[in-house]
Amino acid sequence: MSALEKFKITQVLNVQMVRRGVHSTGALHLTTHHLIFRENSPSNKEVWVCYPILAYVERRPYSAFTGFSAIRIRCRDFSFIAFHFQNESESKLVFETLQLLTCLSSVDNLYAFYYHPGSAERSVNTWDIYDPVKEFQRLGVGSTADAWRFTSVNENYQFCPSYPKVLVVPSSISDSVLQYVGRYRSKARIPALSYIHKLNNCTITRSSQPLVGLKQNRSPQDEGFVRAIFSSTLIENAYGASQENLIADARPTTNAIAQTALGAGSENMENYRSSRKVYLGIDNIHVMRDSLNKVYEALKDSDITPLPPNRELLYKSGWLKHISTIIEGAVLMGKRLHLYHSHVLVHCSDGWDRTAQLSSLAQIFLDPYFRTIDGFMVLVEKEWLAFGHRFAERCGHLSSEKVFVQTSDKTGGGNSAAHQAFNNVITAAKNAANGGGSNATGTSAGLKYTAPVFHQFLDCVYQLLRQFPDRFEFTERFLRRMLYHLYSCQYGNFLYNCEREREEARVEDRAQSVWDYFVVRRKEFLNPKFDPSLDYVDRGANSVIFPDPKRIQWWHEVFGRTEEEMSVVTLNGIGSSATASRDVQRQRAHATQQRQESQQQYQQAFDQFKEVANSKLASWASSIASSSKELAHAASPYLQTLQSSSLYADAVEDEVGVQKSQSTPELGRNYDDNDEEQKEKERQDALRRLAALNLDPLDSYSITHRGSEGAYVDETR
Repeated sequence: MSALEKFKITQVLNVQMVRRGVHSTGALHLTTHHLIFRENSPSNKEVWVCYPILAYVERRPYSAFTGFSAIRIRCRDFSFIAFHFQNESESKLVFETLQLLTCLSSVDNLYAFYYHPGSAERSVNTWDIYDPVKEFQRLGVGSTADAWRFTSVNENYQFCPSYPKVLVVPSSISDSVLQYVGRYRSKARIPALSYIHKLNNCTITRSSQPLVGLKQNRSPQDEGFVRAIFSSTLIENAYGASQENLIADARPTTNAIAQTALGAGSENMENYRSSRKVYLGIDNIHVMRDSLNKVYEALKDSDITPLPPNRELLYKSGWLKHISTIIEGAVLMGKRLHLYHSHVLVHCSDGWDRTAQLSSLAQIFLDPYFRTIDGFMVLVEKEWLAFGHRFAERCGHLSSEKVFVQTSDKTGGGNSAAHQAFNNVITAAKNAANGGGSNATGTSAGLKYTAPVFHQFLDCVYQLLRQFPDRFEFTERFLRRMLYHLYSCQYGNFLYNCEREREEARVEDRAQSVWDYFVVRRKEFLNPKFDPSLDYVDRGANSVIFPDPKRIQWWHEVFGRTEEEMSVVTLNGIGSSATASRDVQRQRAHATQQRQESQQQYQQAFDQFKEVANSKLASWASSIASSSKELAHAASPYLQTLQSSSLYADAVEDEVGVQKSQSTPELGRNYDDNDEEQKEKERQDALRRLAALNLDPLDSYSITHRGSEGAYVDETR
């Protein structure tokens, strides 16, 4: 069918557009690549909607109750628009035209190949913004990282059609060994270098799952390949951390085991003894697609009402949980490199969805270059475009008849499902007759493989931007515009599934690069809070950031809602609007204080250590002093007793001497030992003289000691 034959109608006057409950009247125009609404007002305000961004279109027939026929549109960028028509036939013709212009049979019919940029974009060419050789040389390949080399094994894309032409592998592995490794990895996506951490030369490599199967197949070449990766940098007991290399399987454990029945699976760690393996528990594309659809459902009435979204559906979507799980896995990888000086090999099933998310995020954590505008564009080119994320398949650019739905008319009653099925069959037959049935991506079956994988990655970056607002050169709007152009099909970068397909389609010669758009508008996306000096404190040791996976917020700007509306629903459940408002204010205050708190952490830790040390020293000193005092106190009575005894002896001796010097015949005479009366008299006389000296050898004293309960008690002796 020619382009002109697709137009059942090109213009409708006196159409009412409804957005967020606001009504405006104007003219609706249908062009080859855009739906344009021009408002009947002095400003002649226009709303442009490109056809590939249409996610769902529903037509409701004329109703005597409402007085109009309606077409409700839901867009992939979460815009919601409704058009009200006074004429039923015009509504039907607009619906059919939209369907024919949106459901295409070939990528060649997309807007990117007909787009004529302005002079500013024509003055730049960013197709060469990513040079793989220069990027890997920046990371140290060929200089500081001599354990790695470039290989041309995939120069003609014959070794692995979905991999880039330029690959980096261990220097100790020959190209002939790579052939054996490719047979053991799904779709020949062998472990290839993604990143080298400059602080310790530890690496991130990525691959697809091994073909283990039920028979537990193994490959000595693959095992040697992984061993060569993990031995490229050996660090023993660096700063107290022992090196323990990691194989990160992004899938849930049950999913990985289920793949074994299909001939694939996960590594048998008995054959990879130099490392350990973890399952990161990130769900597959089907779960993620269903999650986003529930978010759409929560927002689906945004065209006709300004009311907040459905809180229960938002929570049940599990979207925040999925974002948290992805970030948590990337944090684990980043810390393994940076803190434990270890290597990480990451893969999922085929290594082009969850693997790209994790590898990209970990590199943003570790390398401040990827937090700049230029570095972020290079990262997307390397990890997503070059390594073969299937953008055409995941985004569903060619759309499907299934997203166009007509509800039953006045006579249709409850037979809308049958009516819609019949319409789908007729439309599919027409497309097949026009030669459009051969492209699987353009059929309804193509929607089976759509998933918001790249959208989730951008959402994760948004979370980083929220938690570290002064560490990124770009703003939230930079991410939002990138999400829009992911689906707009205005530029050629995201139209194909891999580097090989883009080369075969000669897309660089026929379309503009999406980076042209961002480069010529760089000033619009600069973050005024960005402070690059923070990345170079302590010789770059402060350049690494690790987010908190539990502090996840809704990307409310992309959903067209306020922060208060979306923050009612969190990871932990559903709250009230007032609670959400308080939470937002609390979060903002927390973000303001975050930098001050981080600067105070060291001082607080030091003060705490100092306080504990002083307390311990004081306790020890007090214990020693107490022990010494107790000993001295206990010994003093005995010393007093000895002194008193000595004085007593001297007094007796002196008294005897006096008696001798004053002796009389009576005193000096000898007496009989049996004369008890005489002896008693002399003893009493000696005591009277001793009492005159005020000496008491048996004077009382106190002994202080610990009682049975541990307390100090006094006992008078």
